[in-house]
Amino acid sequence: MRCYKCNSVLSETDFCNSCGADVTIYKKIVRMSNTYYNMGLAKAKVRDLSGAADLLRRSVRIDKKNINARNLLGLVYFEMGECVAAFSEWVISKNIKPEKNVADNYLKAVQSNPTKLNMMNQSIKKYNLALEAANQDSDDMAIIQLKKILNMNPNYLKAQQLLSLLYMKQGENDKAQKILNKAALIDVNNTLTLKYLDYIGAKKAAKEAKAKRPPKTVAELKERDELSGNDVIIPKNSYRDVNYGLITFVNVVIGIIIGAAMVFFLVTPAKQSDLDAEYKDTINKYSDQVAMQNLSISELERQVEELQGEKTRLEAELKEASNHKADTAVYDKLIEAANKYFGGDHVACADILYGLDISTFTSDGMTVMYNSLKGVSYSKAGSHYNNLAYQAFNSGDYATAIPAFEKASVFTPENVGLWYNMGKCYKAQNGGVNNEKSIACFNKVIEISPNSEYAGWAEYQKK
Repeated sequence: MRCYKCNSVLSETDFCNSCGADVTIYKKIVRMSNTYYNMGLAKAKVRDLSGAADLLRRSVRIDKKNINARNLLGLVYFEMGECVAAFSEWVISKNIKPEKNVADNYLKAVQSNPTKLNMMNQSIKKYNLALEAANQDSDDMAIIQLKKILNMNPNYLKAQQLLSLLYMKQGENDKAQKILNKAALIDVNNTLTLKYLDYIGAKKAAKEAKAKRPPKTVAELKERDELSGNDVIIPKNSYRDVNYGLITFVNVVIGIIIGAAMVFFLVTPAKQSDLDAEYKDTINKYSDQVAMQNLSISELERQVEELQGEKTRLEAELKEASNHKADTAVYDKLIEAANKYFGGDHVACADILYGLDISTFTSDGMTVMYNSLKGVSYSKAGSHYNNLAYQAFNSGDYATAIPAFEKASVFTPENVGLWYNMGKCYKAQNGGVNNEKSIACFNKVIEISPNSEYAGWAEYQKK
């Protein structure tokens, strides 16, 4: 461990032996950062990439000079398909430690394979198109784009999650589960992947439970034996036939009366009872049918409500995913600036960065990468344009000198000599007479460094 002030090797004491700085808190910070790095390394080894990224971000947040943690964080991002974030970490790492840094090897390995770099760039463009299509309810078009992305970059975790989300929206849970299983192999403990898998598992379990549930039936009523008029046995007349006509007539009348009485007292009540039972049975059957229909309607209404809620939830998640859409043109310019920087053309890198609108950046990785490149390229570009302007000014070429001075003032606005020479150039261009531009430049010199020699010279030039 080295001192944060003089870079000397620290001993067991709580102060630096070279400069005497108190390093008690600094040692704790470094140890804590290394602890998070070791925890992140352990998670990365078992492919818990999201957990490793979280721990490594904590490590570099505590100690931004932890090169090992920053390089590993870049590798984790790259493995998840987040090449912009990976490049950002490696660029920062190289700026902190330019020599003997493995981040240089990572950057060269990617840049040495233009085909792979182009495929990464194309995959991000297609992902943006897929997000746009999904946001406009063109799910089929989005699915086609996402399949192409995964053919080019199989490890693009966000593309896998969005594709599974669209499959779930269409009710194709088996396809969604297949995609999510592949995503789980890349990052075994990703929260969003596990959330989608749990949702699919719950839907399948509910479907299987519903299929196994016995249908609701109405209890069958026991059929009662009907008693018809044919079942009534009229007792046989046991009297012998008498030859007397009156007795025969009386017997016939008595038989008719007895038969009518039996029909009235036995057959009619039985028939009435059967009719009542049949009526009640019919009423019960219709009641059961109405109850079953009401139950079916309630079940259908509940399913419609569940599907509506599921649709709303999926649309909300899709909208949330669309908020992370990156600006393709800005991303391309940022990558171009990085390539110019690593190619040694710092002036071109600064020119590209100056033309970018940082308000369009959609991720912290893009902002970090922009600031890192700006910090190392602006000063060199400012010196370049300042030297170019000064040479043109000395040779009397004011038309060339003034634009160069103005550009140099953008990149190095605190350069007092630059503002002084630019004011003299404006004055010389105006025939040795001050104008608004030359006065503004001399006032800028006095504002930046009021106690310097340049301030006195500027006051003299204003007269």
